[in-house]
Order: sequence, then structure tokens, then C-alpha cells
Amino acid sequence: MKMIRWLSTAVIVSLFVIVSFPVEIVYSSSIERIDLKVGTFNVAAGNGLDGEYNIERLADTISDLDVDIIGLQEVDVHWGYRSNFDHMMEELASRLDMEYFFAPIYDLEPVNEGDPNRQFGVGVLSKYPIIEAENRNITRLSTQVPNPTPTAEPGFLQAKINVEGAEVMFYVTHLDYRSDPTIREMQVADMQEIMSEGNYNILVGDMNARPKATELSPLFTDFVDVWDMNDTNGDTFPAHNPDRRIDYIMSSKRMEVNAAEVQNDVESSDHLPVIAEIEVVSGNHSTSFEGLEWLIDYYERQAAFHDQRIHSALTGQINVLKHYHKTNNVDKLLRHLERLDNTIQHLGEEGIIEEEAVVEINEDINYLYSIVD
Repeated sequence: MKMIRWLSTAVIVSLFVIVSFPVEIVYSSSIERIDLKVGTFNVAAGNGLDGEYNIERLADTISDLDVDIIGLQEVDVHWGYRSNFDHMMEELASRLDMEYFFAPIYDLEPVNEGDPNRQFGVGVLSKYPIIEAENRNITRLSTQVPNPTPTAEPGFLQAKINVEGAEVMFYVTHLDYRSDPTIREMQVADMQEIMSEGNYNILVGDMNARPKATELSPLFTDFVDVWDMNDTNGDTFPAHNPDRRIDYIMSSKRMEVNAAEVQNDVESSDHLPVIAEIEVVSGNHSTSFEGLEWLIDYYERQAAFHDQRIHSALTGQINVLKHYHKTNNVDKLLRHLERLDNTIQHLGEEGIIEEEAVVEINEDINYLYSIVD
């Protein structure tokens, strides 16, 4: 233990001193930035403003959005007469030529013996391959049983999607609708714990809460609300005369948001869809120094640094990098990137930073070096 403490002090000092031996940063020329268009849409079980179920109209609405990936809420699968007992996800995926995954919140016995179960929940449609998908549990207060109590139940969709070499974790949620925020607070905590398993995430859904709701605030530690780039309210509900924003797209701080829009004049649901253009990088790299800073914060929370001084020292170096980037001092920026790269490698070799963190942080540094150079 004394040896590690002495080594960490020596190596930490190197964070503030230009290394005297040469460092070569190597990056792959095949790394690409990808423009990804994503969306979220509460489809109201396919029932439009006219009160009629029309799956073709709904498919046309989604087609017009021209999204690569979209999360859907209030999806029926063999649920009942209101949606013609359709498997809505299969119907939409077939019409749109997209892959899908469905995560039921409720999975009930059929009306008639031998029929498929009646299901209601959330789904994802994707033009890109869905590598893995899972229906995760979060706290819920059922609407299907008398005197419900908060219990962990399914309906939080997690999908790993291969976007031209970037493996994006795409989450779809539908939070509790009640005015009391207690259940939503519990749901947000549950989602955060699940989403902490990855660091290249997009979260979409009907949160049933407005932007300043305190129960949503923990999400903004890890995510950017894509609507922040706009100067309008972005109201999404009710569709015929929207006066509140309760439908969200949130992206990892390692990604870059280029545009966000609410699609108006939609008659296929009582919610308006939200779409966003988000830039990701093949190999799951950060698009900015702010993204690299978030990655370092992430690994601090994951206990990947075995010395409490590492995080503050690395954060100090990131602040230097952001300053040189802002002032367009390319020479000093590259010089300090090389120093940071070398330091991370040494900290890894001495066992002071976990190997996974070393690899991912260095890959970010190498990519940022390539786009600065």
C-alpha cells in the first residue's frame, strides 16, 4: 500500500510537468463522425385526434419524420379493441422496413383462451442493427390492480444499436403520470443506476413532467436535454393545442447535438413527436473536450481511480485543454494532449487507474488529437 501511495504521488506530479521523452499519439483514419437522427413519440395506442385507430396513418407520420431510430410509448400488442388487437410494433416495423424491439409494461392474460397475451408498453424502431435489447425493471405503481404499491416492474427499454461502428445504448421510458412526483423520483433513480452501466447513451420518452420538475434534475448530470439549444418552449402535449413539454430526447454529453425539433400538425396521436440530430463517432469517442471531461467524471463515479487526487488533477488538465481550445492555441493544445495521454498510460501501468478507464480515456484523447491536428 505504501508503494502504491508513493508511486501515485510521483505520477500525479507528472500531470503538471511536460514529459521529457517523446510521445506518439496514434489514431485510426477509419474513425468517422456520424449524423444520427433520433425521435420520441407517444403514439396513444394508434388513436389519433379524431379518436380513431389508424395504424397506416401512424406509420405515415413516423415515415415523414425520417428518423434513424425512434422510441415509442403507449404501444399496444394484442391489447384490445381500441387497437384492433394488432401487434403494433410488427405492423409499424413492416411498413417502415425497420428493426424493432418491444418492452411491455403490462403483460396480461388474453380475453379468449389460446389468444396471445395482451401487452402494453414501449418500443424502439431502428434502421440500424439492434445488437442486443432488454426489458429492464424500474419502480412502477400499477394501473391494472386495486390498491397498488410501488414495485420493480418491467417497461424500461434498453437497446444496443450499431450505428456505423458506434455502439449506442438507446433507452425508451414512460414515467408515472400522477401529480405526486414520488414514483417518478424513484423511477429516475432506477434508470440512472441502469444507465450507469454504459457511457454512450441516448434516453427518450414521455416523462410526464415539465423541464423544471425537480424529479428530472438528476438526469441532467449525465445527459444534455437536446431542446436546450432552442429558444422556444418545445411544447408537445396536447397535440391539438400544446401547452407543456413532457416528451424528451436526452443525449450523452459525449455526443454533439446539432438540431432539435417538435413536429407540429400531427393528427395521429395526442402527443407531438420530437426529433433531434445527434453526432456520434464510430468507436464511441467523445466529440469534444467537455465529453472527455464527462468520461473522466464517469470513471471517478465507477471507482476506477485508486487515488482520490487523480480526478481533481485530471479535471485541472481538462480545464487547461478547454482554455487552449477556446483561444485556438493549437500548439499548446496538442502539447498538453500528449502530456495527458502519457500520464494516463503511466497511471494505468502503475495500477492506479483501471485498465478499462485507461483504454477508453486514451482513445478519446487520441481521437481529439486527430481532429485538432
